[in-house]
Amino acid sequence: MHSGLDNSAELRASDFDPITLAGGTRTEVLPGAIQPHAALLALAPADLTIIHAAGATASLLGAAAELLPGTAASTAFSSDQIARLQALATTDRWIERPQHAFTLNAPDATPIDVIVHHASGLLVVELDPRREPAPENSLALVQSMIRRARPAPNLQGFCDAMAAELRSMTGFDRVMVYRFAPDGSADVIAEARGPETSPFLGLRDPQPDISNQPGSVSRIRVQPDVHAPAAPLWPAHSPRNGLALDLSFSATRSASPEHRLYLAQLGVAASLSLSLVVEGELWGLIVCHHATPRFLPYRMREACALFAEMASLQLETRLAADQLAARLRSTRIHEELVTRMSQESDLAEGLIRFYPNLLDFIPAAGVGLWIDGQFTGIGATPGPAQVAAMMGWLHGVPHDGVYHTDCLALAYPPAKAFAGCASGLLALSLSNTPHNYVLWFRPEVVRVVTWAGMPNKPVGVDAGAPRTPKGCASSWQESVRLHGEPWLDTDVDAAHRLRESLLDVVLRRIDGIARERRSAQLLQEQLMRQVELGLSRSKDVAKTLQEEKRRRVLVEADLSKVLRRTVEDQEAERLRIARELHDTLGQSLTLLQLGFDKLGQAAGDNPELQQRIAEMKSLTADVGRQANRLAWEIRPTALDDLGIQTAIQNLLDSWSEKSSIEFDLHMTLGSRRLPSPVETTLYRVLQEALTNVVRHASARHVSVILQLGDDQVTMIVEDDGCGFVTAGRKQPSGRLGLLGIRERLSLVGGSLEIESAPGKGTALYARIPL
Repeated sequence: MHSGLDNSAELRASDFDPITLAGGTRTEVLPGAIQPHAALLALAPADLTIIHAAGATASLLGAAAELLPGTAASTAFSSDQIARLQALATTDRWIERPQHAFTLNAPDATPIDVIVHHASGLLVVELDPRREPAPENSLALVQSMIRRARPAPNLQGFCDAMAAELRSMTGFDRVMVYRFAPDGSADVIAEARGPETSPFLGLRDPQPDISNQPGSVSRIRVQPDVHAPAAPLWPAHSPRNGLALDLSFSATRSASPEHRLYLAQLGVAASLSLSLVVEGELWGLIVCHHATPRFLPYRMREACALFAEMASLQLETRLAADQLAARLRSTRIHEELVTRMSQESDLAEGLIRFYPNLLDFIPAAGVGLWIDGQFTGIGATPGPAQVAAMMGWLHGVPHDGVYHTDCLALAYPPAKAFAGCASGLLALSLSNTPHNYVLWFRPEVVRVVTWAGMPNKPVGVDAGAPRTPKGCASSWQESVRLHGEPWLDTDVDAAHRLRESLLDVVLRRIDGIARERRSAQLLQEQLMRQVELGLSRSKDVAKTLQEEKRRRVLVEADLSKVLRRTVEDQEAERLRIARELHDTLGQSLTLLQLGFDKLGQAAGDNPELQQRIAEMKSLTADVGRQANRLAWEIRPTALDDLGIQTAIQNLLDSWSEKSSIEFDLHMTLGSRRLPSPVETTLYRVLQEALTNVVRHASARHVSVILQLGDDQVTMIVEDDGCGFVTAGRKQPSGRLGLLGIRERLSLVGGSLEIESAPGKGTALYARIPL
């Protein structure tokens, strides 16, 4: 990579902290230091005594970090904040990933996000000054980003869209999507950058921002200013147990000195890395670079992490779909092969007769059969003598019935002579004695890999020479030889399935074929009699089913009419009662108020009588308010007079007053009014959904979205509550009052879909065609 060479030419390794070396190579460690603009306190959960401190505590809390260990946290926080920290410190649930606790103001009035998590048996409290504005609604922002990226036609298009969306949201100079290679390096497969930023697309990074190693996967790594020296922990090890504080999930921990030097040599002043996890494994990264320091606020970083998690789910779905398509293709050919082979009396003869189908079964340039010491091949394969020599080697290689490699010459050096047609080998063992095989071959594919640094140069310190990281700021090209196209997991799995079928099904079929021939005539006669009897019975059953279907259609139509009439009568009665309460009872109460006013004037200066009249007036006013509230709950007049948007806003305001839940409303109807039955149905569905949330979900936040499409209106009610176990896409009708919601939606041709999982909240999607 050539980007930033001019800007970083004067940087020296001595400008950074010492790095840990082991045998001349880099050792992955978590430095006991944080970013200097932030502050960190590690508190004992029992009494909130400060065990460790680091960072800008002097400017943020008024005391230097080295003076804070051993003191009480109450010297740095208010009583309310201490109560909040105590509750978080002693919670039953371990807080592994950082979460926002509260916000406080620095002496210069800068807002500070206070972030907490548990680590090493302590409550880690991080103070992150907010230097850039945070997004008002992170969830809506991420949802819109995923919605724009989702329509990408293929995996590459989706990765391009991810990079473009994240750059649009964060404003970084460059956003790249990395995909890990088998050797732990990472290829830049997608990139979004500014016009003045040099391209990195197509490069391979020997040390990506997050190492592809087993163990816990960090969601996010951020380095706002690579040139700022790290702020060490005080003390480095706990005085209680002598252990270092684990900063694996710290929101403000500093990157390793080697990595910061590596970024500086690339001309990068700030970076952000997000994990892309597929099926629990680190698949790749989204990496953001900026030429100047960037201090993203905590909520923006969390929005980026949420986007990466949702994008990971999309990646997993797309990759699974590709694998499923490949599996279905191989399954179709597999069934055809097994069907043909089951009709053969001799396995070897059958394979020789139909082996061209094996070339379709697993994509390859050539396929061959080694049967009883003889080789037969089609396509690009080695010669019989070369295969015979290779078989002698393959017999001694331990495997589970299927052996595969994409670099045969590495395991079997004589294969260099025929690498042009057989650099890749997949061998399926048919028997142990004699050693028979089906062999697929793939030719050599010469690739030129452009590295972001010398991939084989270890990190080390030469005597009298400055320290140099593994990656450097210039690119380096390497030609990869003697490798074929790698075998996919679906290819190997297909070979295993074919082997099982040939050994467990086809061989048994061949052994029993003689007996099957002797009993075929008798079986055929029995089957014919059963077919005739079955046809007769099926005709009777078909008539019965047709009659039952006709009756069911009539009954369902009658039930639908009754249900629609019941709902219409119910709404009409609600409207009548609401108007009676509002008009008749309201007028009577108003007259009663006026009567009490006149009675008060007539009472003169009698204090006792005036007090009683005042109490009666107050009681009358309360009755009036209760009557108005009851009339609104029975049938809000705003629904008929002002439309669904005002009615929903009033409903959420009412629930907000009665509960501790925070409501978030997004509507895109504009000034358009929907048909009255549709508005009524949406309102009643929302009423029932909110009731279920308050009663069962234990939620803290509810988001309501009402959006209008070209041919339908959609209402989404999403909460962050406890959720529940679902049974596929069709949810049980009786749960959470869903039966009433489904019936109401069915009257206007609508549909209901629910997504939920324990601990993940619930999302309700109600769609009504227009």
